[in-house]
Amino acid sequence: MSFEFTVAAVSFLNAKPLIEGLDREPGVRLVADVPSRLLETLIEGEASVALCPVIDLQLSPVELSVVPCGAIGSDGPTLTVRVFSRVPMEEVAQVYTDGDSHTSVALLAVVFDELFGNKPEIKTLDSTNVNGSLAPPTTVLLIGDKVVRSQPDPDLYPHQLDLGEAWRGITGLPFVFACWMARSGQDLGELPGILDRYRNVNRARIGEIAGTHADGSGWPEELAAEYLGKILRYEIGQRELRAIELFWEKCRDLGLIERIRPMKLYDKS
Repeated sequence: MSFEFTVAAVSFLNAKPLIEGLDREPGVRLVADVPSRLLETLIEGEASVALCPVIDLQLSPVELSVVPCGAIGSDGPTLTVRVFSRVPMEEVAQVYTDGDSHTSVALLAVVFDELFGNKPEIKTLDSTNVNGSLAPPTTVLLIGDKVVRSQPDPDLYPHQLDLGEAWRGITGLPFVFACWMARSGQDLGELPGILDRYRNVNRARIGEIAGTHADGSGWPEELAAEYLGKILRYEIGQRELRAIELFWEKCRDLGLIERIRPMKLYDKS
């Protein structure tokens, strides 16, 4: 079968309301990868759109546009983007991360600077199973389903920080972790409308989606339904766009990006 469009996204539970059913849409091929690799699919022309971490628009060697028909964000706690520490957050010197999301690592740097005046060293975590580690790291950032599936022992990690909740407290704005992006100048035809339609349809069937995917993702079904239906946000309106731009500004001020590439929204015309 030939495909007109390839859509690349994460396989995490949090993306299901955006992509559920797309694999059955005529002319659309759906591929899955970790957040940190989705930018590569766009750069190499392997995808028409990708659900990229928002920092990637600034890191990309080619110009990208935001396709404003869906995003993964929160307007407060995320439940699944959290720092676990054996020492108080203001004493953290190093943070081990699993490297799955460029945006979450940058958000960690912004939050620690804003809240604690602290710039911890970022190191790569060899294994996300900190409970089974012989030498568990002092502080770790975990994202995605693993936070629920294998949450660190609270007796070992008594200090915890949800980065989405911290951002909301600092800025009063939601946080957008990822959104649909495409190479600038590309004609996506009817694809934005297709993506928007699936987002709207799926938002009305969260309970069914949670029931289908919770067990395979390692989630209790009731918690999965609350996460998808109440904790996460999938819209990308003016507040979300402003939040993305403010995040970029803070990343530039910390030297995480050299300059700010102006946001471009996909325009079919």
